Amino acid sequence: MSVISPICSKTRFFFIALFLTCLPLGGTLAAQEADVEELLGPESEIVAVVNGENLTRGELSDLLIESFGDQGLDVLIRRIVIYQQADKLGITVDPEEVNERLERLVDREIIKIAKANGLEDEDQLREELGRRDVDLDDFKETLSSRLGKGMEVQILAEKAVATTVTVTEEDLKKAYEQEYGEKIEASQIVVNTRKEADEILEKIRSGADFETLARNESIDRLSAAAGGRMRPFGPNEGVFGPEVAYLEKGQVSDIIRTENGYHILKIVDIREKSSKDFEDVKSELEELVIRKKVNKRMEPWVSSVLERAEVKKYLATY
Repeated sequence: MSVISPICSKTRFFFIALFLTCLPLGGTLAAQEADVEELLGPESEIVAVVNGENLTRGELSDLLIESFGDQGLDVLIRRIVIYQQADKLGITVDPEEVNERLERLVDREIIKIAKANGLEDEDQLREELGRRDVDLDDFKETLSSRLGKGMEVQILAEKAVATTVTVTEEDLKKAYEQEYGEKIEASQIVVNTRKEADEILEKIRSGADFETLARNESIDRLSAAAGGRMRPFGPNEGVFGPEVAYLEKGQVSDIIRTENGYHILKIVDIREKSSKDFEDVKSELEELVIRKKVNKRMEPWVSSVLERAEVKKYLATY
C-alpha cells in the first residue's frame, strides 16, 4: 500500500487535470498571474471573478470541505500518526531523498501524459507546451510541490516499517533464485472443466495454433490477451514450476488442475541461470527483500498505528 495516492486512473486524472490547468487561455501564465495580482493584490481573498462576481477562498474552502472533507481529514490523520510514529523511532528523511523520488515519479508521469496526448516523448511534450507559453520545467515543479508532502510521509512510513523487517539467509537465496536463477517462459490456456481441457489438448496435438486457442478459449483473460503468455517462473516455483520443469522449449504440458481451473502450458523458452555469484549480489538482494517485505507490511502497519491512535473527529466543525 502506498501512503500517498498510487498512480492509478484517478491519480492520472489529477495529473492530466493539472496539465490542463497549466495551459493559459491567452498570453503567458506568468503574465496572467501578474495581471491578477495587480488587480486584486497577492493577499486577496478573491480566487476568481465570474461576470463581475467575486468568488472567495472561503467559498472555495467550503465547497472542498463539503465535497471532500471526510477524505481530506483521513489523509491528514494518517499523515500525523505516521509523523508521530517516525518521531518515536527517531526516523528522519533527507530532503534530497524526497526530491530524488519525486523526480522519478514526475518523470514517469510526464511520459505517460505525453503518450496519453498522442506525443512520443518528453521533448514533444515540451514543444507542445511551449506553443502554449507553458514551461515544462515549471509544470514539473508544480507537480513536485503538490506531491512533496505525501512523498515525505511515504518514505517515513517505509523506513518505519523497515525497522520491523528481518532478512534471513533463506530469504536471500530465494530472492537469488527468483532474480538470477533459471527461468521458464511459458504460455497457458485455462478452462473451467476437464472435458474442455481434454478437447483443447487434443486440438493442440493435432496441430492447432496454441496462441490462437489461448486468445479465443482461455478464461484467464489477462494472459489470453497476450496469446497466453505468463510471467516467467522458476522450475521450483509455485504450482507450475515442478509440473513443467522436465519439458523442453516448444513442448506442451499435460493438464494441470489448480483452484483457478484446468491449465495447459506450452514452453516458449528457458532462460539459463545467471553467471552472477550469490555473494556478489547479496547486498542488492537484501535491499530487494526488504523492499518487498515493506510493501507487503505497509497496509497492516498503517492500519495498526491508526487503530492505536487516539483520534476524535469533530464533524460539525468542518
